[in-house]
Amino acid sequence: VNDKMGKECCWNRKKSYALLLLDFQNEFAKEGGKLHDDVSEVMKRTGMLKKVPQVLEEARKQGVLIIHSPVIMNESEQFNESDFDPKNYSKLHGLFTKDTWNAEFVEEMKPVEMQDGEKEIVLTGRSNFNAFEGTNLEQILRENRITQLCIAGFITNLCVEETARSAHDTFGNLMDVVVVTDGCAARSLKEHNNCTIITLPLFCNTMSCSDYVADLSGESNECCCTV
Repeated sequence: VNDKMGKECCWNRKKSYALLLLDFQNEFAKEGGKLHDDVSEVMKRTGMLKKVPQVLEEARKQGVLIIHSPVIMNESEQFNESDFDPKNYSKLHGLFTKDTWNAEFVEEMKPVEMQDGEKEIVLTGRSNFNAFEGTNLEQILRENRITQLCIAGFITNLCVEETARSAHDTFGNLMDVVVVTDGCAARSLKEHNNCTIITLPLFCNTMSCSDYVADLSGESNECCCTV
């Protein structure tokens, strides 16, 4: 395979990749958000709000399918109760309230219109920590024949873990599930590390944001094309 063909083939392979961004909203990510203090310390330690925009930029360049999964709720709504909700988020009112600053995407991660005029996917109807619940995420991944799903966002041991586990359980060996560990944050560094080091490797792969960017750009591996 010559260099031109190799690059072309690898780019086409990355068209079967998807990047899922969980809850990059002011409620979590910016000072003044109701849940920001919960995650601010780990955000500083991981540097996620500097690193994930770089991941997003490279993913856009490489033609990766971009999927944003916000939480949008009416003022009186709450999360559905979850089997694992150690911080009782499902009991709280007034989070991610529709048409408020708190529910808006952070400036660094706002969806954009792509070159072909199509807009990046923004999931709606999410009712749980798991991004598959109440949304058409599974349908989107199947229709686009996604073979690798990379996940970043909040909270490492809640939304990220539950979504990654659900992706694994739903697609099995048909899809490689990856979490970029320094692209996530939890309420404490202990919870974050326990999840990324012990729990996530049981059902998905983990890597750093820089390694994921290198993989997308072709700097970390040889072309997968056959001669």
